[in-house]
Amino acid sequence: MHIEMNILFTLGSLLGLLVGGGILKLVNHLARGRIQFMYAICGGILLGLLFFDILPSTWHLYDLRGVLLGIVVGYIIMLCIDLFLHKQNSEISPLQALILLTVAIFFHNVITGITFGITDMHQSASVFAATLLHQVPEGMAIMTVLSIAKIPNTFFLLIIALLSLSLGGSLFIGESVQVSSLKLQALSTGAAIGTLSFVIFHEIIGNTIKHFRKLHVWLLISLGFVIIYVYQYSLSLFHGH
Repeated sequence: MHIEMNILFTLGSLLGLLVGGGILKLVNHLARGRIQFMYAICGGILLGLLFFDILPSTWHLYDLRGVLLGIVVGYIIMLCIDLFLHKQNSEISPLQALILLTVAIFFHNVITGITFGITDMHQSASVFAATLLHQVPEGMAIMTVLSIAKIPNTFFLLIIALLSLSLGGSLFIGESVQVSSLKLQALSTGAAIGTLSFVIFHEIIGNTIKHFRKLHVWLLISLGFVIIYVYQYSLSLFHGH
């Protein structure tokens, strides 16, 4: 077992989420409270993260059919949760959107941690750096929804502590697994992508379309998308040296 690395990943995840939340608060302050605009940009950031980081690394590691099946399963699970919340209230509140986003990132962290633990990928310094930086946009997304829901910042600390512990704890679980099945990993990784995709398309982008003119929405989403493209390109130059 590599307890030190697990603790390091937990703290690294916490730091990345904190930095993301801090950046969002700073930008929101400079934008004089135009949090709905940040919500749309955040949708683009998560979309970029999905297309430029999560999906390419997944296609490289696993069988496409297993991943696609997992994505469908994960999306359906989140759809069922969403339908249950709609049954309780006719309109999804920002608080419920926060719950869905937290559940999606939690599930994604658990699957990522278990996969890293099984394959020993977390022993790599570059994987650690990529994981830490990967948490920054997620921290921004959580803080955005939290601000819209007008929930005290203390809850942000509780949420990111939970998410960081989910990553560190699942690394430990992954290391404990003696036999790994690539098919099972492909299915579970796909499910994690499906849950995150649901939140991005249905909750974040879907909600912004309701509040803005569609042209404004897509311009802001495109801005977030471009930010992540530049972000990922910069990381590739960093890893190239």
